[in-house]
Amino acid sequence: MAGATAANAQDTTTAWKGAPQFQNDTLTFKVRGRVYQDFVNQNVERENGTGYEANVTRLRTARLGVEGTWNANWAYKAEFTVAGGSANWEDLILEYKPTDNLSIMAGNFKTVSFENISSSRYTTFMERGPYNDVLDIGRVMNVSVKANGETWTAAASISGDSLNNADPTATANGGNELLGVNGRVTWVPVNGDRDKLHVGAWARYRDRQDQANLTYQTRNNTNYGARFVTTGAVGVSDKMIGLEGLYIHGPFSVQAEWATADVDRIANVSSDFSTYYVSGSWFVTGEMRNLDVKKGELGRTKILNPITSGGFGALELAVRYDNVDLTNFNIPATAGEYSAWTVGANWYPHPYVRFMANYSKSQNDNKALGADVDVDTLQFRAQFDF
Repeated sequence: MAGATAANAQDTTTAWKGAPQFQNDTLTFKVRGRVYQDFVNQNVERENGTGYEANVTRLRTARLGVEGTWNANWAYKAEFTVAGGSANWEDLILEYKPTDNLSIMAGNFKTVSFENISSSRYTTFMERGPYNDVLDIGRVMNVSVKANGETWTAAASISGDSLNNADPTATANGGNELLGVNGRVTWVPVNGDRDKLHVGAWARYRDRQDQANLTYQTRNNTNYGARFVTTGAVGVSDKMIGLEGLYIHGPFSVQAEWATADVDRIANVSSDFSTYYVSGSWFVTGEMRNLDVKKGELGRTKILNPITSGGFGALELAVRYDNVDLTNFNIPATAGEYSAWTVGANWYPHPYVRFMANYSKSQNDNKALGADVDVDTLQFRAQFDF
């Protein structure tokens, strides 16, 4: 009987994936997290008014969570972040996979845009930029269905509001939260050892329902400081279409996204805007960016000579141009055009640690006479994840 009991028992094994992952048969459990510590120097020059300089050290994010599986079909992830003196939920996901190529997910997560759904642990620059900011495509509550093949993905979602936002107050007129639908498709027609080409498209519709009007605004390629180009809270509903692309040739890569939005405003007024970015990257030490073809997003870069093996690590140089054009909004005066150049350098001692430096030169061209604002931002980051 003792022998039979021992034969039926499952041994718990441990694997290292940035942190210990415990497994017992099909049950897995892993603690995960990340810490980003930033220093920001920002110079603001106003066309008409007093400028200023700011120097701050700040905790960009400290995230802690867990992930795991119950069997081959069910998985979970739960993360929360502490930053700026407050705590918020990040990914909070329950996933069911009836087959290897089909996934049904419910929870708080992102659904559209290549750079947006790729983890910030793997994106090239310290921030995703004004493209992500003005489109407001962060985490919200979703029910999503996703399918994939060897070189393609297709997903569709029904969306609500962010889990971190307050519920709408029920009144005599109702209490419905924001409601949206979206979909995304990707294809990798070139998937060689040194050359990869990713293309994709997405679309989203959302209606604010009984919540506050939608706002379209952007920061200066940083998470710190004020926004000088903004429409204010004017949107009742919007329709967006986005295109995305990434080409990798060994240590070189070019990445770009473009989107347009048609906004229905109060008093039956409509306005539209567009936004895009183009960026290039070069791993001086020969590494290659990691495209996860079956997910349609970036993965962790493999470091050829990490310092843990006596090497130097990886060095990456990058440049980026951003543009947001809100000038089709007739009001307010701050609904202008934003553009910026950013140069960056990243050093990866090994795959789970990165030191980053970004310099952005931004122009905020607004409608009102004397309302333009130029911003120079120099920022550094030390990050690790597990």
